[in-house]
Amino acid sequence: MAGARRILLVGMAAAALVLFATAPASADPATPTNYRSQVVYVEGPGVAAVEIVGGDAFVRLAAVSGVKLEVLGYEGEEYIRFDPDGAVYVNQRSPAKYLNDDRYANVELPAEADAEATPHWEAVSADGTYSWHDHRTHWMSPTPPAVVGEANGTQTVRIFDWTLPLRVDGDDGKIVGTLTWIPSTAGLPWFALSVVMLAVVAAGSMRVDARSRAVLLLALSVAALGAGLASMASQPPEGRVFGVDLLGPPVIIGVSILALAQAKGSGRTATRYVLIGSVGLAVWGVVRGGVLTHPILPTVFPYALDRLIVAVVLGGALGLVAGIALSITLENRSRRISGDEHPAS
Repeated sequence: MAGARRILLVGMAAAALVLFATAPASADPATPTNYRSQVVYVEGPGVAAVEIVGGDAFVRLAAVSGVKLEVLGYEGEEYIRFDPDGAVYVNQRSPAKYLNDDRYANVELPAEADAEATPHWEAVSADGTYSWHDHRTHWMSPTPPAVVGEANGTQTVRIFDWTLPLRVDGDDGKIVGTLTWIPSTAGLPWFALSVVMLAVVAAGSMRVDARSRAVLLLALSVAALGAGLASMASQPPEGRVFGVDLLGPPVIIGVSILALAQAKGSGRTATRYVLIGSVGLAVWGVVRGGVLTHPILPTVFPYALDRLIVAVVLGGALGLVAGIALSITLENRSRRISGDEHPAS
């Protein structure tokens, strides 16, 4: 019982460590999604390139050099300004500036947010390119629209068309696009792979020493870090935050290295480190589990590779936890039978 309690306490500590390390920053990065927002056409000059990044997360616009282009906010106010020299500014008094900080606009507007006030500009870019959340281009609720339910979630459906108003050297312009909902990807094969990985690793980890367990944990955490870097690379600069994808794996890599160092002298201590890292890595896999079912992923990897990494890491981490826990339980039972009252740990 003491060994089981110790395992539970270690697991809770590891989960808390990784969840704390992976809490997202103040920005709102692209995440796995069923929504795809696409630009259909641009009316008027001034836009060199425009795209939606992360399915429906960011509008990324590059302005033509030599013109003044303005993106208007939700009340028609001046919101983003692209100057002829490439400098980009955001109006700190535009309500859109604050509403766009959260995907569902769950923010309290500060007193200075006033669409009628004289703009107060703050520089945000110097290369004529800028990315921002815009609620006109995505669905404003975590609950899918009724049309998705009417299609039983099995068909691609158009949600709405959208328009972003522009002003280019004083003339009106606009970006027009459409938002669609795409059915979820079949997650069963990936979850099945995780279960197979769990079983194989659990069985194998009961037969190997602490060093081998630490090597496996290190390999899994390096793979997780690769997936995190690929996700980070897919985000526009304005959406790159040190969140779940990137902060958890380095912590676990450090724990793996400690386990390897301890394995030379104390297999029990090394095993504790592997257990801590495995629980943390399992939490990472659960938090990133959305990549197994959503059709649009924030990554520069092929989607299948991203899903493969998450499935293998999740199953492998859970397998290490299960294998170590079973090993300790069996060893303690053997000790009790032989009359040894000192539990394994």
